[in-house]
Amino acid sequence: MRSTLPHPHAPGSAHRLLGVLVILVAAALPACTPAAPVTDPVPERAQSFQILHTNDFHGRILPQVIGEDTLGGSAVLAAHFDSLRAQVDGPTFLLSGGDVMQGTAVSNLSWGRASIALYNEKGYDAAALGNHEFDWGLDTLRVRVAESEFVWLAANILEHPAGTRPDWIRPWVILEEGGLRVGVVGVALAMTPEIVMAGRTEGLEFLPEAPAIDEAVRELRAQGVDAVIVTGHVGAICEEPGEAPEELSSGCRGGLIEIVEAMTEPVDLFVGGHTHLRNLTDVAGIPIVQTPAYSGGISVTRFDVPARTGTEAGTPDRPTLVHRSIREPWARLVDPDTAVARMVEEWTVEIRPILEEPVATLARPFSNEERAPRENPAGNLLADAQRWATGADVGIVNNGSLRRSLPEGEVSWEILYEFQPFQNELVLLHMDGALLRDVLEFGLDAGGNPWTHISGAHVRYDPAAPQGERIREIRLEDGRVVAPDDRIRLGTTEFLATAGDGYELLLEADMERTGVVDVDGLRDYLATLPSPIQPPELGRWNPAGGG
Repeated sequence: MRSTLPHPHAPGSAHRLLGVLVILVAAALPACTPAAPVTDPVPERAQSFQILHTNDFHGRILPQVIGEDTLGGSAVLAAHFDSLRAQVDGPTFLLSGGDVMQGTAVSNLSWGRASIALYNEKGYDAAALGNHEFDWGLDTLRVRVAESEFVWLAANILEHPAGTRPDWIRPWVILEEGGLRVGVVGVALAMTPEIVMAGRTEGLEFLPEAPAIDEAVRELRAQGVDAVIVTGHVGAICEEPGEAPEELSSGCRGGLIEIVEAMTEPVDLFVGGHTHLRNLTDVAGIPIVQTPAYSGGISVTRFDVPARTGTEAGTPDRPTLVHRSIREPWARLVDPDTAVARMVEEWTVEIRPILEEPVATLARPFSNEERAPRENPAGNLLADAQRWATGADVGIVNNGSLRRSLPEGEVSWEILYEFQPFQNELVLLHMDGALLRDVLEFGLDAGGNPWTHISGAHVRYDPAAPQGERIREIRLEDGRVVAPDDRIRLGTTEFLATAGDGYELLLEADMERTGVVDVDGLRDYLATLPSPIQPPELGRWNPAGGG
């Protein structure tokens, strides 16, 4: 496969240089009576192609064990890719919606190298930059990008203050195979700087997604591509996500929907990511897909391309979508790819004894409710652990920290690491009661639903009251009602304390470092609890009128 990239600083320079060379060559030829021009006709053909896509892999090199089967993992994914490639006559292009590396012990302990090596082996063509790509800082990210045999894309990232494109990422790429030229635009989440650790995106400017996509699409259309696909680390939430492979989602809302509605240039497919949820829908005539996270799904989209006839192709007609589905990559359906399986073994053999070490036994599953904005056992457990590890009065955890649910029974170090993979330092924040009230107010979404998990307090609130006035009472574990002038110690992560997830209010507090890493604090806290561990009680957030 051949790929065409825009020049990072002068997109049209290569074409201008080609024109100059043609003129010079023509001038050097001897003068003669021109013969009738001989041109090779563009052959008639009815081409087809396939887009395979995953998103939010998060280092899930190893499969998830579900019942008596396993789902995903690199070796199983690779085998499914090969099987799907064999089902079509035309070329297949493999894309990622971002968040490739961060999330498991195997990937994190190699600073993402294991994930990149396996993506190279599986034959990915292009990936959007996800927010978690920045978790280890720009220096590490640039090294991982340099090691990638696929292209990283983000049309909406510029260097600040120069306003130029970084030379290590591209806005778009043209993938060429089987006589087809498929343009792929990438886009990062515009709010990335707000949801990663402070300083991790320093020197970069993240522009609004829709205008950046439109500009890139116009550039690709000018190149005469057969199709334009967008891969973006943006997603949606659907009230009815659907289950069967071709079942459409309904009631979809969120960033991906808003971006597509704001776009003015038509594209043939938008593959997403970030929200970790199944999306299979259409917006403004544009097909949209997003798969479940952690290697739990593969999106399959197939197109027919109109035949080209005549001596000049001109601007190709748009392709026709003929199939779209989201498949679950179960191990029982394929023979795992042996070459990839060997690579997985090489990356895991040294740390496998650590990964398999049991750290706790749970009496029942601790659900994270798929990170829906409501109180849940997994969130309460993590808030309890962070309060205990920091010696705080109150603990808070953002909903995005809950990377998975915890299963009933024995929990290994590997599972605990997947639940809490960020390696954030825990900190103690000193504040007054008035600031705590404001922080908890921010922990309610626009609909009055709690998306922040708390420990050490019961909060009575009115979800129907105006924003800023919804918190009615904060009562600590010892029964004290928090007054505005009371001094409070709040335990949380350095990520939230430095304005992560929009918590700029926490910058007003005085921060005391503990030197404790989040997952270590959680492990040590679990060791203090009677086994098997029971789920923490619910009812810490109480709507007005509740207990």
